[in-house]
Amino acid sequence: MTSKACCSIPPVVQDTDSYKEKGTYETISNLKTYITGPRDAKTGIFVVYDIFGLPFPQTIQGSDILSTGTNSLVVIPDIFDGKPMPISGFPPDTPEKQKALGDFFAGPANPPATVEKIRSTIFPGIQAKFPGVEKWAILGYCWGGKVTTMLSTAGTPFKASVQCHPAMLDPSDAGKLVVPHLCIATVDEDAGDVKKFEANLPGDLKEKSKVVKWDDTFHGFMAARANLKDQGNYEFYQKGYKLAVHFLNESL
Repeated sequence: MTSKACCSIPPVVQDTDSYKEKGTYETISNLKTYITGPRDAKTGIFVVYDIFGLPFPQTIQGSDILSTGTNSLVVIPDIFDGKPMPISGFPPDTPEKQKALGDFFAGPANPPATVEKIRSTIFPGIQAKFPGVEKWAILGYCWGGKVTTMLSTAGTPFKASVQCHPAMLDPSDAGKLVVPHLCIATVDEDAGDVKKFEANLPGDLKEKSKVVKWDDTFHGFMAARANLKDQGNYEFYQKGYKLAVHFLNESL
């Protein structure tokens, strides 16, 4: 472990309504993109947000934390191009909301189509914009965790990957990973699937990867659904980002 891996994170702002983002927005690959951290960094983190899109201060603050904690450039492209799933539709507790969510996952949030879009246009545009970044990691929340896992297979341009409170966790995806991987699951993820996912990690990645399941917190606690005014959520938000920063510092 290097000294870089002995990480710390900046103080977390609990009043997210007053959070002042540290980065800026630019258009890259025809998408609004949040960029934070040193432009001359040698390491970068490509963030795939949850289905609620940009700009949620909980997610933005998380990216600022990742940048500060790893001294990396962090980018969040607006993959849904300003048309995310409305957070008012969650939880999907009515037939109408369930249909809307299903339609969104089948359409704009279709994982294979999103993976292809990132591979073919979005990430190459990021690489061209920041040619000085020598090593990239990828981190995704919820739906973005599924996309992240699918982008961490053979031929990936990423050196490490992280999925936070993953949606559609599939144990068979673990066996296809080719880079160190961190999975942060919660009470809302199926315990059996989490165990199988960990068991299916390739042998050469088991020591370099980590799977945790925190049953005292919920799906979404590190991104748009986080309520940092709640002390328990605030503490797990810090814990999650400390773990992610530590893992990325060891892996990049």
